[in-house]
Amino acid sequence: MGDYTIQARFEAGRSPEEIMKWLTTTEGIAGWWSDTVTGSAGSPGDEFHVSFPTTDVVFDLTVAEAHDGVVRWDVLESPPWWKGTSIRFQVEPAEGGSTLLFNHGGFDPDDPIIAVITPAWVGFLDNLVEVAQSGRPNPAVVN
Repeated sequence: MGDYTIQARFEAGRSPEEIMKWLTTTEGIAGWWSDTVTGSAGSPGDEFHVSFPTTDVVFDLTVAEAHDGVVRWDVLESPPWWKGTSIRFQVEPAEGGSTLLFNHGGFDPDDPIIAVITPAWVGFLDNLVEVAQSGRPNPAVVN
């Protein structure tokens, strides 16, 4: 596990509580990321699985934190190029809504996957903000 972290910041015209509901339930996650999410994602220790049609790999995530505007998911094994990384969302109140701070850390700085997943995360997170603002699910990936 390395020390490189992908970071992003987004503004949303919704309250932190409204943003958090899209990050702490499998239905919420399926509403903006991939439409195939199983398991449970609301409490530390919960595990959930995200599937994508372009790969046979299932993303296996464990909820490490879920409290006070913070959600952290750890990747234990799959996909192998994310093994040992952590995905963290911090949602803070801001004028007119919320600020969403995102990071996905634990990569080796020279890992070639960074160039692939950085723009992918930006697209997924743009979609999260749009979905949260509309209140209507619209997954970025449909299986």
